[in-house]
Amino acid sequence: MKICFVGGGNIAQAIINGLLKSGLPPQEIVCIERNQEKIDLLKSQKIIMTSFECLSENTFDLIVLAVKPKVAITVAQKIEGLAPQSTILTVVAGIGISKYPTSASIIRSMPNTASAYNKGITALYAKDQLSPAFKNACNLFERVGHVMVMENEDDIHSFTSIIGSGQAFLFQVLNVYLKELKAINKDNDEHAVNIFQDFVSSLGDLFEKERDFEILINKIKSPGGTTQAGLESLEENKIDSIFKSAFHAAKKRSIEISDEN
Repeated sequence: MKICFVGGGNIAQAIINGLLKSGLPPQEIVCIERNQEKIDLLKSQKIIMTSFECLSENTFDLIVLAVKPKVAITVAQKIEGLAPQSTILTVVAGIGISKYPTSASIIRSMPNTASAYNKGITALYAKDQLSPAFKNACNLFERVGHVMVMENEDDIHSFTSIIGSGQAFLFQVLNVYLKELKAINKDNDEHAVNIFQDFVSSLGDLFEKERDFEILINKIKSPGGTTQAGLESLEENKIDSIFKSAFHAAKKRSIEISDEN
């Protein structure tokens, strides 16, 4: 698979890292980037740096558009002018397919940075989901994690709120845990962080063995016990509503960003 990344920012670097870890040879990846610091980083991974002119001189299975939203349409038009038969795989947030040049084949994706560790979750949408290009896009993201194919493009807004933004919501909750742990381990923050890392890791291990949260909770709580008291407090403070409100706010903002571009 021959891939050209137009833009070498955080999400592009995450995908590239995951692709390399999956065994894709670095010579299969080229990148167009202007920032010298990013260029140096990509070169250190043996990624081939190139210019826009290469798009008219080479054939790529996918051209990954990974630039800022404010310049995405302009850059997509430039790509189309140089490689009119190409397929553009956009990872740009908030811009719907209908806003891109119509003659180019556009596949919209919403990956996350866990792709760097081959544990990414990516939403994919295209008008033609049976094309070879769409299969290439699925194969690319399956190399770096999991793929969720969206039947409707608007579902990407919900996906963004749950998976894209959702990691930060959980980090916010976990940060409360870590602060409490540090408070009772006052003299050694590093020790507290190491303990907490194992605590967080164990949650994944437990979920891997038992994927029903109700069962997991019932294994910990006992009637009239400390866990039961804490759970009742969470229910009284409407923890479900708090998270649903956060998802709604993130989805609403995703739609607003789409309308702005």
